[in-house]
Amino acid sequence: MNFLAHSLIPELAADPGHPDLIAGGFLGDFVKGTIPENLPPGLATGVRLHRRIDAYSNAQPAIRASCARFPADLRRFAPIFVDVIADHLLARCWSRFSSMPLQIFTAQVYRSIARHTELLPEQGRRFFDYMAREDLLANYADAEVMQHSLRSVTRRLGRSALDRPLQITVERELENLETDFLVYFPDLVTHASNWLGRGPGSYPGVSADDEERS
Repeated sequence: MNFLAHSLIPELAADPGHPDLIAGGFLGDFVKGTIPENLPPGLATGVRLHRRIDAYSNAQPAIRASCARFPADLRRFAPIFVDVIADHLLARCWSRFSSMPLQIFTAQVYRSIARHTELLPEQGRRFFDYMAREDLLANYADAEVMQHSLRSVTRRLGRSALDRPLQITVERELENLETDFLVYFPDLVTHASNWLGRGPGSYPGVSADDEERS
């Protein structure tokens, strides 16, 4: 999952929601390997939850179905593309999952992360500044913002030649990808809720098995 999904899942899965889980979910893209012992408990659990969601999503049949919708020349990178597309689908289906207006939610997300930017590497701080300034999370509802993000992915992969076939595939398959999304996203929320509810203490769901994952 991508940034918007990793922000909403803990909000829906935790009872009550906690901003450090959301901030930890963002940190999860930048904290690799063993989680530092001095990381506050809420943030540490947010990082672990991020890793748990990613690990679980890799085996979800509906996500595999989405990946299989991409032609052979794109399929190697399809899991990355599906993550980005999921944020677009979540933004455009937002009212199915939250009664809070999207831009109010994203403003809360930015405030939650802003309290902990000193824990981010320079790359993470630069990206957060851009994300908050442009309200990228809310703007994922715009199909062109999604396509721009996909082009950024192919550029990082050194595969810009894939841009045109990727755009054509996404436009052709978007409704089918949304059908898949409406199956796998609620399942991710349920899995996250169950995971959070199994562990001890104020921030349940802590699993030592997840700490070495990146």
